[in-house]
Amino acid sequence: MKLVFLFLFCVSWLSAAEVRYDCLHFVEKGMSHDPRLAEERFSVEEKKLESESLFSEVILPKFSISMMVGPAPGLKKTVDDWGDTVDAWDFTELGPFWGTEIQALQPLNVGQYKIGKKALTADIRQKEMDIASKELKKEVELQSYYYNYLLALEMNRLAMDAQKQVDRAYEKLEEALDEDDESVSQMDLLKLKAGMHVVTEGVADAQSGIKQVMLAIRFSLGLAPDETFVSEDSVLVVREEQMPSLEDVRNLTLTYHPDLKRLQYGLDAKAYQMDLAKAKLAPEFFIMGEFSYVKSWASNRSAFQKNAFAQDAVNHISGSLGIGLRYRLNFWKDWEKVRKSRLEYRALKMKENYAAEGSVLLAEEQYHKTVAMKEKMDALKESLRASDAILKGAAMQYDLDPSKASDLISAYTQNVNLKKDYYMAICKYNIAIAELIARMGMHLSDYRSLQQN
Repeated sequence: MKLVFLFLFCVSWLSAAEVRYDCLHFVEKGMSHDPRLAEERFSVEEKKLESESLFSEVILPKFSISMMVGPAPGLKKTVDDWGDTVDAWDFTELGPFWGTEIQALQPLNVGQYKIGKKALTADIRQKEMDIASKELKKEVELQSYYYNYLLALEMNRLAMDAQKQVDRAYEKLEEALDEDDESVSQMDLLKLKAGMHVVTEGVADAQSGIKQVMLAIRFSLGLAPDETFVSEDSVLVVREEQMPSLEDVRNLTLTYHPDLKRLQYGLDAKAYQMDLAKAKLAPEFFIMGEFSYVKSWASNRSAFQKNAFAQDAVNHISGSLGIGLRYRLNFWKDWEKVRKSRLEYRALKMKENYAAEGSVLLAEEQYHKTVAMKEKMDALKESLRASDAILKGAAMQYDLDPSKASDLISAYTQNVNLKKDYYMAICKYNIAIAELIARMGMHLSDYRSLQQN
């Protein structure tokens, strides 16, 4: 019973330490964990906050209330040099004092706010498209990790199988020599032994390749020290996404490519900035209001204590409200900003003329590369079938005649090399499809959804 519990515990611990993803979920996990993309997304949030703060800067940009309390001197009646009775300060009688002042300013140039809001929104969209472009490159990188991991597994299987087959042939030759079989000689054994280093090197290279790609995967997924990645795909095969036609490549690139969208948002932002610079040449209108109130309860004010709005040398109440106008006389400074923004807009507008064509040509270039890789992969598949038949015949001859070991090793070496080239061609083709999808400006999940529909 204890052994059963121990076995179940080990199985549960091993399964908990494994992290399994297929290609799509592997990409999604790597995208969500990438710190550089997360940093870029924070910059977008910062721009959104800046856009929201624009509204708070426009609504009552100046609105202040100040108050003061303290002692104030009293008033007393006195006769001046002209014989007139006037109020004079009486510092021997102090009383409480309270005063407040309110100032407010509201601009009326709502048009500038709307243009500035649109410019910030276009700038945010431009930044989002820039991040989308970086995400596409990251997706290609992650898919290359995934398929190189499967390639490393296949290379390791080939190397281990080659090691097993060579060891089996070596043991069979030794048995034939021990039985004094005249069909074999010591030279056959030495030839086989001399070529075993190639197999050993292949095993070492395959295991080293797995370790290297696992390091990249561990960093990309942010795996814990006790976690190990295991792919849902057990073998390296041609990926399930169908290759689009050349016409679809062109249309999808023009529809989805983030660089083209980023350019359009950039043009919108520059146009709004140019309009904003022109708007600042006009005068600015605003409403300004001010209110001031002071009240003191010093001595000799018994007649005023019940009147909150009594006025004298200390007590007073005042206010003002009106429409103001401000015009910058150094208009040439703002005019230079208009000229600069207009020049930047024209320069960006020129890029629009060739950006779409350039993006389509890059996608077409990747399409032709992918087609060539597929043709090479299909050719290797046909050659591999012929090599399998040759290897099968050589194995049958070796079973009948152990002296044919060199022919078997030659056929097996050719077969292993073809398998290695075939698996590498599959890996390159799968990564080329990933690059083609990215060149069209689409995410892997979006492309799969499009094909399913």
